[in-house]
Amino acid sequence: MPKENDGHISGMPLSGAYRALEINSFVLDYKQIYLREVLNIEEPPCDLFILREGLPYRLHEKNLALNNQTVRDWVEAGITKIFVKTIDHKILISKQNENLRSNTRSLSIGDPFEKSRRQTSLLASHLKFFYEDTTNDELLNLLYQSVRSYAHFLMDHMKIHHMTYTDFSRQKHHYIHSQPVLSSLFLIGVLKQARIFNDKDIENFFVTSFFKDVGMSCIPFEKYAQKELNLNDKKLLVNHAQNSASILLNRIPISTNCFKIIENHHIFSTLTRELEHFTPESSQQLIMGIETVLISITDIIAAMISERPYRPATSLFQSLDLIRELISNQHPQEFKLLISYFKNYFSKNKAN
Repeated sequence: MPKENDGHISGMPLSGAYRALEINSFVLDYKQIYLREVLNIEEPPCDLFILREGLPYRLHEKNLALNNQTVRDWVEAGITKIFVKTIDHKILISKQNENLRSNTRSLSIGDPFEKSRRQTSLLASHLKFFYEDTTNDELLNLLYQSVRSYAHFLMDHMKIHHMTYTDFSRQKHHYIHSQPVLSSLFLIGVLKQARIFNDKDIENFFVTSFFKDVGMSCIPFEKYAQKELNLNDKKLLVNHAQNSASILLNRIPISTNCFKIIENHHIFSTLTRELEHFTPESSQQLIMGIETVLISITDIIAAMISERPYRPATSLFQSLDLIRELISNQHPQEFKLLISYFKNYFSKNKAN
């Protein structure tokens, strides 16, 4: 076998047949990850690789310090996807688990924005890990505890929400991992402004919002890169809400009401309306309260203002215009609350 980095044996180029064997072996021996998955790790516990002419080239050696400038240099060079050996991937996840536990336990210590910035990055990365292994109860429990703690933290630090949103948007996580974080960040501010929920309720709804999309893990990942969605693809996306509830049932301690919200959080989506899964009458039977409306709508707003492979991002004004069509007649108070919150959210300086 050739040494990693060179693609040659004894200084001679690989034969076509041998090269094909190496490339096929690479698919089994290495796992592609995103560069952001090694952020917050000062000394990666495994070698990091990139591809050169279809073969692995060692980018960074394990246990060597990885500083921010090096990462910035890689990004500027266009390196955003890297590889680790498949057998080392669990070691990397374990290291990030330690980081999430540590950051969650120390949220109240240090600069609040830096803690929040780090927490959003870690939560999105761990959603990716969980989507790849939804039977992992240890990982699910870590996520659950970390999300609950983060809800308390955000309620105590309302002034950093906009800064956190802006920073997290720049992190460019894949949208299926960023969407739950963004929509939950919006939701917690809306619920606080409503002034009708106690902190325990807000915490529970924040957790509900964060986990509502785990059913997306049931959809083949390549589907998310498609620019055109056929009827079956659209049905897969719409059905993710029920899949989320099935994955989480009896595994995290949330109420029956919260599970109902997860199952029905897609009732206002344009895809649901297009497929006519719910008539206006049946939709009203499913709505259980203001919390269901707000969780559903903040999810739509977070999705619309974020780019997708099959459509560009919309402006906040455009997203709120759609929300007006969806809920203003049947839920006027909720619509006024959303308008008030987002007008304030995006128009005032939240830097202090």
